[in-house]
Amino acid sequence: MILVYHMEMDPLAQKRAHEKLYSSLELAGYEFHITSDPLTRYLRDRRLKIALETLRETYGSSLYSFKVLSVCGGVGGEGIFFLKEGFSDVTVSDFSQNALRIAEQLNGKLKTLALDAEAMALPDRSYDIVVVHDGLHHLQRPATGFAEMLRVARKAAIVIEPHRGLVGKLIGQEWELTDGEKNYVFRWDRNMIEQTVKSLLLTNYRNIVVRRVWDHGGFISKITRIVPSSLRFVAIRLIYRLLQPFGFCGNNMVAVVVKD
Repeated sequence: MILVYHMEMDPLAQKRAHEKLYSSLELAGYEFHITSDPLTRYLRDRRLKIALETLRETYGSSLYSFKVLSVCGGVGGEGIFFLKEGFSDVTVSDFSQNALRIAEQLNGKLKTLALDAEAMALPDRSYDIVVVHDGLHHLQRPATGFAEMLRVARKAAIVIEPHRGLVGKLIGQEWELTDGEKNYVFRWDRNMIEQTVKSLLLTNYRNIVVRRVWDHGGFISKITRIVPSSLRFVAIRLIYRLLQPFGFCGNNMVAVVVKD
């Protein structure tokens, strides 16, 4: 029996939609990636800092000599974060050439590379750290994208993505639209991460750390508008601190796979 699968998602249409999204090279809409405003930086970088702290515990100061690749990196927000944290060799990859051109304008120290996240034209273990930040769920095959990250990473892979569960079902998005093109918001959990890693790497890894966290930056920013602007940063940090004991039901995931 021959099975024929009808592929509803058109990767070329997705690419065209993203090229259109990033067709303007005006940088005004991307300033939150480069701002020094403490509140914006906190909301932008909070999950990345959780992942980086896990790597610091493993590698210490040698961490900052590692080569970093950001997958589905868009206009370079994650790459800029790693540069700010002290890394010097940081590459942002995306399938949108327009997004990469914006990344180069936002920070001239970034390297850029046009890549298909599901089939990266890179050798095995070619970057020390491979990171994705809310990018895998844009792919037609998110698990394939994760498998590619594990293949290309020499030291560690960082996956920051939506976590499946009741909260995600109640208030999370199921579908995203980019210029009329739809993608499904794929959600992970610890079991999916661990099984994927073990299936691909067998026992050739050191550690798997999966932290479930809360992340509703836009929503929390809206509800704290009732607070005076001078106290807003304090209020948002307090909200996340109060939510911390309930991380077990959070809507987001920070996963770090340590290979070597």
